[in-house]
Amino acid sequence: MFRILVPVDFEDSTYKACQYALDLASAAPESEILLLHCFKDYLVSPWQVPEEEDREELTPTEKVTERVINRNEREEQRMLEGLRQELQSKTGSRQVHLRTSFMEGSPDDVIPEESRRFKPNLIIMGTQGESGLSGSIFGTITTKMVDDVKVPVLAVPQHSQSHDLKRVLYATDFDEADPQAIITLQQLLQPFNPHILCLHFTPGAAMQEDRDKLTQLQAKLEREIQTENIRFLLLEGQDVADNLQHFVEKEQVDLLAVTNRKRSLLEGLFDTSLTKKLVKKLDVPLLVFHSKE
Repeated sequence: MFRILVPVDFEDSTYKACQYALDLASAAPESEILLLHCFKDYLVSPWQVPEEEDREELTPTEKVTERVINRNEREEQRMLEGLRQELQSKTGSRQVHLRTSFMEGSPDDVIPEESRRFKPNLIIMGTQGESGLSGSIFGTITTKMVDDVKVPVLAVPQHSQSHDLKRVLYATDFDEADPQAIITLQQLLQPFNPHILCLHFTPGAAMQEDRDKLTQLQAKLEREIQTENIRFLLLEGQDVADNLQHFVEKEQVDLLAVTNRKRSLLEGLFDTSLTKKLVKKLDVPLLVFHSKE
């Protein structure tokens, strides 16, 4: 069964992420979507709801605070179940099972914990773009998740438009995890019959060396999978994030995929900071795989 974990916070970006999850899940023979909501009442933190035996000792002010916490918690549980029912109604006869998980705690603690328990094939998270990130908990959490979990993370911007997934760009820096990432990408999107472009930006001085590496990557993939829908391209460029953003816009790419690296063989290329920059700047979904490093 194909499993997708979708952390939700009921902002507009949540619904965009849920729609992508539904599209991908519906293309699988049988799939399961887990909607995860992390409840934390930041207005009253670090207040903790007391245990039953301690409630008689509460002051009047503390009793009011407890009622506020309980009311907020019940309301968010109701919203989570409402979202599940809304999405389930859109599945029709397709074998998509939707469940919910309501957990207390901070998203950066709860999401990795639930990922280890649920063992998803993919995590899908909504982002609000660069302008909304400074005040958005989920925007920050999305960039943190690409470091903290080993499951592929799909970051879906609030303003992304296309769900076609016909033009997919995989940006490579010749990580040893690239072949498996591309194979997984092809398998994941196979129902959409995408055209995949495997692209590397190279400094001019390394042009021939990188051309050889790209040829080797192509040869390795051709030994393992059908590559009729994959094209390999080498372009000269220094600022990878800006070049990728420009290329995505010019070529009307529907999805960008990268492998996140803790360390980069070429300084500034395809490392953690670059991936975070792409999450913040792009208006197309970004699928992040994880290096073996």
